[in-house]
Amino acid sequence: MLKLLIADDEPKIVRGLKKSLNWDEWNIQIAGEAQDGETAFELALEVKPDILFLDINMPFLNGLQLIRKLKEELPSSIIIIISGHDEFSYAQEALRLNVFEYLLKPVNPDDLKRTVTKAVNHLNESRRSNQFVQWMNDQLEENVDLVRNSFLCKWLNGQLDEEEIHKQLHYFRLDWEEVGIFVIKPMRIAVEGNIGETWEMDLLLFSMQNIIDEVLDTYDPRVVFRDERNHIVAIVPTNELESMYPLCEQFEEVIEKLTGKKIMIAKKVVEKPSTEIPVVYSISIQELSEQSLIMPVVMLAKRYIERYYYKQDLTLQEVAQEVNVSPSYLSRLLKEELGSSFIDYLTQVRIQYAIKFMENPSYKIYEVAEKVGYSTQHYFSTAFKKVVGMSPSNFVKEGAR
Repeated sequence: MLKLLIADDEPKIVRGLKKSLNWDEWNIQIAGEAQDGETAFELALEVKPDILFLDINMPFLNGLQLIRKLKEELPSSIIIIISGHDEFSYAQEALRLNVFEYLLKPVNPDDLKRTVTKAVNHLNESRRSNQFVQWMNDQLEENVDLVRNSFLCKWLNGQLDEEEIHKQLHYFRLDWEEVGIFVIKPMRIAVEGNIGETWEMDLLLFSMQNIIDEVLDTYDPRVVFRDERNHIVAIVPTNELESMYPLCEQFEEVIEKLTGKKIMIAKKVVEKPSTEIPVVYSISIQELSEQSLIMPVVMLAKRYIERYYYKQDLTLQEVAQEVNVSPSYLSRLLKEELGSSFIDYLTQVRIQYAIKFMENPSYKIYEVAEKVGYSTQHYFSTAFKKVVGMSPSNFVKEGAR
């Protein structure tokens, strides 16, 4: 029901307005009366009327002053001036304040009826419009993840132009400069973990997505979503690949603990997300496809080596024990699947990490050697030259040019 407030310092006028129409026909309730401007303002704030009849001249706070205050507090209320002043200056000021109508006393019943009808129609139309807008906002809020994920998938697949990408990233408040992207999927053959139960794929991916999102809770903004190929993709603001390694370890540990499943991860830093993300994503998908062709035992051994490469005493026996096979069997599998012996693959991994560390000029060569599992700088330099073709010091000099 619509609420009407009448503010006039003449009781006879108030009584006449109340009796002039059958307010129930318009679904209007007279919610209050006031004989001065201050009382009218306080009452209006309390009852929040849809329609106000206001006299221009009232004690304490005149009608024009009251309108100015009401427009700030109740902008959607309809204000109808009922005045005994037939002066152009009053009407002009009232129109400037965007009042709905200006009626002169004594009010003609037909004019009042016409004005009230117009006001009710305006309010009903406004309410329908507001309800539609609210419905649209509710629908968008309910489906924002679907809309966002649709955009992200099209972006990853290179289906959008740069202008549209920038517009959508801004809309979803994902204005990144540099990002880290993780592309994650369960291993091709399920390897029993702590739980040892069969998971339905949708449920497993849903659980993985939630786990990864929780691990990345401190990153803002971030997105974690499922792509069209059943990978979990996570994008976070970072410009350091080094900071992504411990996150990968957390993903692996928590997912295995809660689901009993092993995962594969491809990770990259992207300096120009809007244009480079599709290319990097495609490369990551290819890497995971190649990894999925490797036997699970080799994949687990490979991952263990890549996680603990920094241990000076890391041995084939330790890795074999971790993946529950004999050292000789693992050695043969590594040669067949990776084309490298255990020592050769461990060396490759250590040198790859060393190169990343050497990008940071604050690290001395002996410090890099220690960080990647070598007990002496000499031993590290020999291994580095064997893989890269030059000494670490020369490599640093070449990079500085």
